[in-house]
Amino acid sequence: MQTARLTVPSRIPPRTRWPAVLALAATGAALLIAGCGGSPSPSTGTSAQSIKDPVSAAFKFSACMRQHGMTNFPDPVVKSSPGQQSIGLRVTPGIARSHQFQSAQKACRSIMPGPSKADIAAQAQQQRAHTQGLLRFARCLRRRGINNFPDPDAQGNLTPQILSAAGIDVHAPSVLAAARACIPESEGQVNAAAIQQAANSGS
Repeated sequence: MQTARLTVPSRIPPRTRWPAVLALAATGAALLIAGCGGSPSPSTGTSAQSIKDPVSAAFKFSACMRQHGMTNFPDPVVKSSPGQQSIGLRVTPGIARSHQFQSAQKACRSIMPGPSKADIAAQAQQQRAHTQGLLRFARCLRRRGINNFPDPDAQGNLTPQILSAAGIDVHAPSVLAAARACIPESEGQVNAAAIQQAANSGS
């Protein structure tokens, strides 16, 4: 199965979660147009500035495609997880390459326009700041005696699974005290409310 990604950055601020924990992975909703077999279907993208409600826009896009001759074009399938949404559409590559599909897509493009270079650059900068903030936060915890506290992964995620695998108990008083002390090191990527939420989770 081939997959093309239409990225719709969300406005969910990553700093609001430590238990999603630092599922501070945050940035984005993604519209996935998947086809089975053959070449991948076309890839494009949209910006948060141009789409206030990505889910609603995805349904409107599907309806528009049907109105322009793609009578069997599917509605999106929406899945949510902390800090992001995936909006999936299954379209076979053969259909995606058809003149009718391309004509309908052109007619419906205004519903989900492509991102500007400034949008792409801003999202990349936000992700870098997010990852760097979590790196500083993790280093601060290690300096404060939480020696096995892990760095975020290559995607900038620091999830409960990553912490658990490293042997970190987010309920331990020593971890919570160090985390609160290290909030300034994260430069806005972790806050006191998120740490308190972690302390209360599973209790």
